[in-house]
Amino acid sequence: MAEKIILTADLYDNAVTERKGDYTAKPRITGTVRNKQIAERILARGSELRLDTIEYILGMGDQEKVTAIAEGKSVVDGVGQYMATVTGPFEGEKAAFDPAKNKLTASYVPGKLLRDTLKNVIVDTRPAVTGPVINSIIDSTTGEMNTQLTSAGPVIISGSNIKVAGDDASLGVFFTKTGGTAQKCPLLVHNNPSELTAMLPALEDGEYTLSIITQSAAGNKLVKEPRTYKFPVLLYVGEKPGGDDDDDRPVIE
Repeated sequence: MAEKIILTADLYDNAVTERKGDYTAKPRITGTVRNKQIAERILARGSELRLDTIEYILGMGDQEKVTAIAEGKSVVDGVGQYMATVTGPFEGEKAAFDPAKNKLTASYVPGKLLRDTLKNVIVDTRPAVTGPVINSIIDSTTGEMNTQLTSAGPVIISGSNIKVAGDDASLGVFFTKTGGTAQKCPLLVHNNPSELTAMLPALEDGEYTLSIITQSAAGNKLVKEPRTYKFPVLLYVGEKPGGDDDDDRPVIE
């Protein structure tokens, strides 16, 4: 019998509607899993390959999938189907791709294994603690949402109860580079419960996590202890990493 998977979902008051008792659910994201952790999971299930060998193969697979998608192939794996897509308007049948109007991105459709697994997941819903919740972040310089950031540029953060308020010294909007320390935004241009406009600190190229620490709660009330919300979507300054570091190929035993 397959191991039961329990996913916790927090229930939040639906701010979009005025109907009493209308809530929305957000899956509780409990961490980030990379190829190293996937390799550890494979090894735990039983494998004759070494951990670094499995991780290397996963990384090589990622690179080949990405290359195939860029070549116009439809890539299907155990997680889903990936294809390149082009967005934005084109004027005329001979119009050229204009980076100012058009964007090359990718679409994703869940595969059968993932769909079947999700059907058997037990969803455990719980009332959410009334605290800050981040829904999205937009880079004002490029218009990118939930992806790229411009160092020292302005961003718009949307959510609920995200107003930075209180007297604790730890409060603020922070960006933490993976493996590094948190950097606080030096200025909040707008500071409202549902939307913040913040100036980013000078950030090095790399991968970042956004977090907000505040004592703000629903109804413009303040709580005694600061509450922290970490946005589960990874953000990037500079080029988004294409995979793991290029290590020497390990010997397959």
